[in-house]
Amino acid sequence: VTVTGSAFTGRKLKAHPRLIEESVPFNLEADSLNAMVLGMKAAPGTEEFDLFVKEVTKEITVKAGQKCTAVRRIMVPENYLEEVQQAVSARLASTKIGDPSVEGVRMGSLVSRLQVDRVRASVEQLALSQQMVFGNLDAFDVVGADKDKGAFFSPILFRNDEPFDKQDVHTIEAFGPVSTIMPYKT
Repeated sequence: VTVTGSAFTGRKLKAHPRLIEESVPFNLEADSLNAMVLGMKAAPGTEEFDLFVKEVTKEITVKAGQKCTAVRRIMVPENYLEEVQQAVSARLASTKIGDPSVEGVRMGSLVSRLQVDRVRASVEQLALSQQMVFGNLDAFDVVGADKDKGAFFSPILFRNDEPFDKQDVHTIEAFGPVSTIMPYKT
């Protein structure tokens, strides 16, 4: 059995009595904490900087962040941290959430209300050790759908100025539209 998805679901499946009884080989790819790294020479105002911001935003919003390859950690030179935060936040602010069949909507819902609860719990955990710089768990607009009946979730952008000391970002995956900007020196 090969499974890709959340560690929570993977552990549940791996512990299934039938798999244990039959000694079924089990492979789990779970809770990826992928990263994108902005190079030192990709300064604000360069084509590379703009492409980086575009791709980071796409990674957060495509499939509402529910894909194993989604970027959860955004590593940038410490002297570009503010500019990246502002640029990514501006692009996220222009992202319309809602029914994907409606013109202009760029991000749909999560897979279920249960997943909303799980992502929210992860976001609340991450918020204990880092600063939320974009998004809101409750106050966001939904286009062409009922926010209360759907599984909609705001994109969330965190900032972690001390990724060596505040390490939740390296262990907790919110399997949704959630990512963290952090600095590097060299």
